Amino acid sequence: MRPPDVVDGALGAFADEVVRDQQLIDAVRLFEQGEEDRALGAIADLLENFPNWVDGHLVMAQLLSQTGSVAHFEQFLVGTIRDAGSDLALAIACLRQLSDAGRHATVEALLPDMRRNAGDHLFFSLMEAISASETGDLARADRLFAQAAKQGGLLSLPHVRHLIRTGDATQAATLTEAFVSTQPHHQGAWGLLATAWRMTGDSRHAWLVERPELVRTFDLDVSAEAMAALAGRLRSLHVARFHPFDQSLRGGTQTAGRIFRRSDPEIRMIQEKFRQAVRDYLDMLPPVDARHPLLGQDRSRFRFTDSWSVRLVDGGYHVSHFHPQGTLSSAFYVTYPQDPRQTGHSGWLTIGEPPECLNTGLPPLQMVEPKVGRLALFPSFLWHGTRPFPKGERMTVAFDTVLGD
Repeated sequence: MRPPDVVDGALGAFADEVVRDQQLIDAVRLFEQGEEDRALGAIADLLENFPNWVDGHLVMAQLLSQTGSVAHFEQFLVGTIRDAGSDLALAIACLRQLSDAGRHATVEALLPDMRRNAGDHLFFSLMEAISASETGDLARADRLFAQAAKQGGLLSLPHVRHLIRTGDATQAATLTEAFVSTQPHHQGAWGLLATAWRMTGDSRHAWLVERPELVRTFDLDVSAEAMAALAGRLRSLHVARFHPFDQSLRGGTQTAGRIFRRSDPEIRMIQEKFRQAVRDYLDMLPPVDARHPLLGQDRSRFRFTDSWSVRLVDGGYHVSHFHPQGTLSSAFYVTYPQDPRQTGHSGWLTIGEPPECLNTGLPPLQMVEPKVGRLALFPSFLWHGTRPFPKGERMTVAFDTVLGD
C-alpha cells in the first residue's frame, strides 16, 4: 500500500493538470474570439508554472504562427529548445515544429548544441537529413538518411519522401511496401506508396486509387438562407491573421479547434447533412477488400475526428497534401466567387497530384469543380490541393472521418 502522502501528492498533481488543461482550452477560446493578447498572455502564465509542458508549448507556437509574426513564432521555439536543457521530449517536439514550418536552416543551426546536450540521438540525424532533402541538398541527404538507417535500423517515411524527390521510386516502393505490411492502416504510408507505384507504372496503383467510387461529390440540399447564416457564423470564427504554420493553405486563415464541438445551430445543421452524405458514400463503395486501406475497413460505423473551416482570399490556394490521421477526408464549399474572369480550373480541387516540391511532374488524377453547397469526399491518403483563384472569397468546411470503433 502506498503511503498517504504519496497518494495525496499524486492526486494533487493530477488535479493541477486537469485545471491547467482547462485553462489552456479557455485561452484558445479567447484567441478564437479575437482576444489575441489575453490568450497568449494566459498561455505564457501557464508555461511559467509548467515549464516542461510539451502540449502547452506546441499550442503557444501554433497560435503565434497565426498572428502573422514568423519571427515571434521562431524565437519562441528556439528559446524553448535552448531552455529545455536535458528535457529531450520538449526539445524534440519544438524542433519538429520548426521542421514542419519549413525553418530548416534554423533546425540545422540548433542541432550541434542539441547533440552536445543529449548525445547523437537518432532523431537529430533524421532532422538533419530531412532538412538537407527539403532544401535541395540531395546528395548530402542521401548520405544522412543512409547513416540514420545504420544508426537505428529505422524505416523513415521522410526517407521515402526523399527517394521520391530524387526519382528513385523503385526503392521508395520497396521500403513502403514493407512498412504497410506491418502497419496496414497508416494513411501517410499509403499516400507515398501510391505515388511510387504511379511513378513506376505498377498495376497496383489502379487497384489502390483508380476507382471512380473513391472520389464522390454531393450537392447538399441547403437553402440559400441557411448557407448565408453558416457563412456568417464561420466568418466570425476566422479571427487569425495568418494561416497555421503546419497546414496546407496559403493566402487565408483556418479556424482554431474542432468546429464540430461547437453548439452553434448553423454548424450542427451542416454536420448532420455531412453525416448522411458520409453514410451514402460508404454504402456506394466497392465490395470489401481486406488488403485495401479504405475498402478493408469496417463501414458499419464512423466518427468525425477533426473539423475546421478555411477561408481563402484573392490568389489563395492549398498546397497538395494528404491527411495521415484520417480515413476519409472532405471539402464543402460554403462560399465561392462567381467571377467571369476565372478561366480554366482556377480554384478547383485537385486529387492525386503530388506537391511540386517532390519533383514528380505528375498531373492530377481528377479535378473537382467548386460549387456552393457541394461536398467532396475522398480517401485521406490521396494527395489533394487546389488551384489558385484570382479574386474573392472561397470558404470551406472540412473534416476527417475514421471508420469502425
